[in-house]
Amino acid sequence: MKSPEDLVDALTLDEQISLLAGADVWQTVAIPRAGIPSMRVTDGPAGARGTRFDGERSINTPCGTLLAATWDPAVVEEIGHVLGRETKSKGAKVLLAPTVNLHRTPVGGRNFECMSEDPLLTAKTAVGFVRGLQSEGVAACIKHFVGNDTEFERMSIDSRIDERTMREMYLVPFEAAVKEAKVMSIMTAYNRINGPFAADSTELLVDILRGEWGFDGLVMSDWFGLHSTAEGINAGLDLEMPGPTRCRGDALAAAVEAGLVDRAAVRAAALNVVTLLARTETLGEAGPGPEHARADIDADLAIVRRAASSGMVLLQNRADSDGATTLPLVPELLRRVALIGPNAEFGQILGGGSAHVNPISVSTPLGALCARLAPLGVDVVHAPGCYIHRNLPELRLDDCADVVVEYYADPDSLDHAQLAPDRTDTTSSSKMMWMSDPLSRPGSALPMGVRFLALFTPRVSGVWQFSVTATNLAALVIDGRTVVDNADAGLGGSFFGMGRNEAVGTVQLEAGHPYELVAELRCPAGGLGVAGLHLGACAPPDPYIMDHAVEAARDADVSIVVVGTNHDWECEGWDRATLDLPGEQNELVRRVAAASRRTVVVVNAGSPVAMPWLADVDAVLCCWFPGQEMGNALVDVLLGDTEPQGRLPVTFPRTLEDTPAFEHYPGRAGVANYGEGRLIGYRWYDTVGREPLFPFGFGLGYAKASITTARLVNDHAIEVTLGNTGDRDAVEVVQVYMHATKPPQPGSDTPDQTLVGFAKVNVAKHSSNSVTIAVDPRAYQTWDVSTHGWIAVSGPFVLRIGTSSRDIAVRLQANG
Repeated sequence: MKSPEDLVDALTLDEQISLLAGADVWQTVAIPRAGIPSMRVTDGPAGARGTRFDGERSINTPCGTLLAATWDPAVVEEIGHVLGRETKSKGAKVLLAPTVNLHRTPVGGRNFECMSEDPLLTAKTAVGFVRGLQSEGVAACIKHFVGNDTEFERMSIDSRIDERTMREMYLVPFEAAVKEAKVMSIMTAYNRINGPFAADSTELLVDILRGEWGFDGLVMSDWFGLHSTAEGINAGLDLEMPGPTRCRGDALAAAVEAGLVDRAAVRAAALNVVTLLARTETLGEAGPGPEHARADIDADLAIVRRAASSGMVLLQNRADSDGATTLPLVPELLRRVALIGPNAEFGQILGGGSAHVNPISVSTPLGALCARLAPLGVDVVHAPGCYIHRNLPELRLDDCADVVVEYYADPDSLDHAQLAPDRTDTTSSSKMMWMSDPLSRPGSALPMGVRFLALFTPRVSGVWQFSVTATNLAALVIDGRTVVDNADAGLGGSFFGMGRNEAVGTVQLEAGHPYELVAELRCPAGGLGVAGLHLGACAPPDPYIMDHAVEAARDADVSIVVVGTNHDWECEGWDRATLDLPGEQNELVRRVAAASRRTVVVVNAGSPVAMPWLADVDAVLCCWFPGQEMGNALVDVLLGDTEPQGRLPVTFPRTLEDTPAFEHYPGRAGVANYGEGRLIGYRWYDTVGREPLFPFGFGLGYAKASITTARLVNDHAIEVTLGNTGDRDAVEVVQVYMHATKPPQPGSDTPDQTLVGFAKVNVAKHSSNSVTIAVDPRAYQTWDVSTHGWIAVSGPFVLRIGTSSRDIAVRLQANG
């Protein structure tokens, strides 16, 4: 087989240029005469979706925040292996993951995809993810390079980040992925960085990424994130996505002819594309393979379940007068358990946006708890307690029969009932989105008509609400009556900001009676080539829904209240406006706690939430968005089969006003000033002396391992010994923070301390264990803006060893 260099050098200029933009939404261009096939990429990071949002089912893994909350790169590496196998099952060779932007503010819409507020923890987590994924023979595409930390004006905002903050904070995970994990590809961010768009930044792509770090892989744009012809290619942006091209093709050929782009730049970019095909063993293949859901997945689901439980964080666990803690639950002491809350029945397993996958199966909190407790004679009662939907809940297809989706090349064909569809298919979801033509026509932004048909059988009688959220004109008809028409719905944030607002209508329905449901979507030619249709349905609201929950709590031995957000609140495309739980969840927790003997709150959200009821409840467990094994993993922790071992990868603030970026977020006049500098997360809280609700690194266990001794092996390694005098095996995360004793300059953003090392340690009951923790080589360095390089910081230093940023057990002197 020819080398990538020989393949590229045998191409004409036009053929080389053709490789520099996608053929469609998910595939690269093939050049059959040269033996260069097409390569497929697919969205992550919590699964490998494939080319359709409602397509083949996939394993849904825990969100990025939970993965970081494990503080265990080995566990994350196992998840990477799972995702590598899933990527191949979708005929793809590149997974668009992981997402490693920092949690600059707790309300960032995609925080759940990201990992931590700390660059070192994010870097270590990302390296494990990339290593596991790429060992399966597929490429990771780490994103978004760089500064895409919130969704506010994300397509145009200019993220103004000073040089030192950029180097010591936001670039750290990307640098580690390049140097330590040898990541094969990188995706640029949508936003501008100190002026230029990230996809046009010579400083980022040429000087830093390829020059300083020695990256030799492929750089691709985020979808529709390239806005230039000459600037992007000259900065080293290899692949424009999606295709067909908007900025390259004939325009790039003309730029070469005009001398605006050197032919060598085109060749270099084409070589990077072909090299990635070679590294993923795509050369020699016929092209992307078929997409399917894997069958033999029991071992992988066990990995997902173990990872999910490993990242759940026990935040509170009160003991009674006899010293017995609320958790773990002891089934032999239970007669009745009340499972309450809007996320109690089904759970929220993942966030919204491009991270969405259709899970192969879902272990729900209610199903898993009943399966574990019912055989032991424990009665489990369920009550939702309140509503939290921002948009109407997704139309459940298990309430539907005879589901069909019809496609028409001409949207006007929908007006003629006698015309046969050009294609008939089905769907696994009532949330449908097409980023390529389902009729397989060449070109983009083609006209299309879509008709969704089903027999819907309501579970209860009364006035139902139905909704349509779509990119274009759409309507919903039930038994011949138009219930929803979105003709007057304005443009909103749906479908990544390209869709219309939700349109809602009502209709009286009778339980058990099947109704013919028809939804139609009309997409004209033109636009961005994205089409979408989401159908919502909501049963008649129960005016006594909270009262029923309180009654269930009053008669239970323990009430488990599952509160949180969902994919409407935490989603790509918009940020949250507040830390408060949506709807009346705070009031629900207060009332349940007042009525219940014991109250356990499970927080099912991808980012921090406010907890005004904290003093009223007995236990709090944060389970994040844990993936499709949510129910099983949650029950494993609640019943003590698994030791709580997650630790917070982010600080939980008391109020939004109590956060370091509050004065600067979201930005003004198209500019986001990162005025807090390096003081994000715990760095700010510890430096200014502000008390968080829960500190970074915090988490409880059912067993307690205490740090007994610590000694300095040398300035770059610490040996720590932990002891466990209890009757249960313990797991602890030992954290090392570096404090420079030299006072900072007035007005400096030098943090009081920074995380420089950590290790998760198992300590058997009545035993001890020792671990040697490596100290980050950058611990004794800072970025110097005058020399534009790393320089040593003068000591002495104090290395603080503890179990959170606020729980320090030992202090050691180091010289650096």
